[in-house]
Amino acid sequence: MYGIDIFYNIKISLDWYVVYYGIKENLLDLQVAREFVLRKMERNEEVSDEELELSWESKSQLEVLETIEKIPNLQLDDAEKMKIAKNKIRIAIVVNLRNCEADSSRLFQKMDMVYADFDYPEDMESFISYMPVKDNYIAAEHTQEENEHRLLNNLDLFIHEQLKQY
Repeated sequence: MYGIDIFYNIKISLDWYVVYYGIKENLLDLQVAREFVLRKMERNEEVSDEELELSWESKSQLEVLETIEKIPNLQLDDAEKMKIAKNKIRIAIVVNLRNCEADSSRLFQKMDMVYADFDYPEDMESFISYMPVKDNYIAAEHTQEENEHRLLNNLDLFIHEQLKQY
């Protein structure tokens, strides 16, 4: 599971939809809810009683999710907001892995897992190691190093394009 810094390190805005989705899907650590509230308080933002309750030591996953569900004006049944939350988490994880994993083969293994964890999004196919190539590139005519370099370039292009959204 990941912490709150994967968002702040790349300046992706965080909201309760991201926190809720990430905790519910076991992608984000329970502490993210607490840290999100504490950072809001540090910026002198108004917090609800429910948010204040989350600023205490994190409880069980169920308790944290139930408390988030009680936050006023939060519409967790809004499919579009949850879709955006899911994508923000996906991008933050991809960028975090790209920045932290120096070994290419381990990076590609982890990207393959992220690809599966997020229901095989089509926009990730260009840097998934086992996916067929869709352009005129013929992997068999290149060295393993050249193929890895191509996948890394595709990954970097993906990250660049995705970060433009946020």
